[in-house]
Amino acid sequence: MGKGVVPDVHPLSSTAARSLAIGQCDVALVVGARLNWLLHFGEPPKWSKDVKFILVDVSEDEIELRKPQVGLVGDAKKVVELLNREIKDQPFCLARSHPWVDAITKKSKDNVLKMEAQLVKDVVPFNFMTPMRIIRDAILAEGSPAPVVVSEGANTMDVGRAVLVQNEPRTRLDAGTWGTMGVGLGYCVAAAVAEPERLVVAVEGDSGFGFSAMEVEVDADGDEHVTLVQPMLQTLVRYQLPVVVIVFNNNGVYGGDRRGPDELTGPYKDDPAPTSFVPGAGYHKMMEAFGGKGYLVETPDELKSALSESFRARKPAVINVTIDPYAGAESGRMQHKN
Repeated sequence: MGKGVVPDVHPLSSTAARSLAIGQCDVALVVGARLNWLLHFGEPPKWSKDVKFILVDVSEDEIELRKPQVGLVGDAKKVVELLNREIKDQPFCLARSHPWVDAITKKSKDNVLKMEAQLVKDVVPFNFMTPMRIIRDAILAEGSPAPVVVSEGANTMDVGRAVLVQNEPRTRLDAGTWGTMGVGLGYCVAAAVAEPERLVVAVEGDSGFGFSAMEVEVDADGDEHVTLVQPMLQTLVRYQLPVVVIVFNNNGVYGGDRRGPDELTGPYKDDPAPTSFVPGAGYHKMMEAFGGKGYLVETPDELKSALSESFRARKPAVINVTIDPYAGAESGRMQHKN
């Protein structure tokens, strides 16, 4: 979750030119991340076959597994402090006009312009881009301290990684390496407790929200030996945590039931697709049931109004954003097998 350590808007940030940066670099210093599938295991063709890795990791086993050119075992912060101390008299720095810097900068600008061309359109019924742009702008308008952004889901998390801007460190939490769904609301509670001065904004797909919001916590009373089971949304309301949950509701995992007539055959043809949910589920009503604020939005103006009001209130809220059920793409394009 290193987004924000170097602000996404910093002129030397290569976030928007990732493929070029990792594909053509000569040396990669990897800190706070691992050479797993998220970084293509450090292997061609995504990386140059001649790239040299300097890998900093707290686990010696990870160093042994990846076999970098240089492996440094230790806490990331401590190791970086030592590196800075060693190079302070001979710092490594490329000029702003260096060809490598120019190439990264140009590619970043080109990619940002391409994305902005998609984001600027107000598409209704909502696709993923339009509401994500509105959410991005609302979060940026909060200034500093920046809100903590929590995200989980399939299309929602993928699009959010590209669109939502992180300008401060330790302000983004998502499903991470293992793509684990169901962590979002727990992250929200933890973030609100750890950083009480920050607003917490959860941008959730409806499937990720389902795993999180309907998860339970167990409280045990030592004297009475009574166990209470509480839905996670109720926890937000009980403690009045400054958490706004935004649900991208496209009626299912990746989207609603999109099977064609030719696919609806056999003895179970009338059953719903296993990846589809109840259409138009009222997730905002769940929050209202516990005493929080709920919003149902279908247009840009409705979403802007809900974000403005809920961010200003800094109270538990769920914004249920109606998304076109055909807008999402399924990982692996396996819809026909569902």
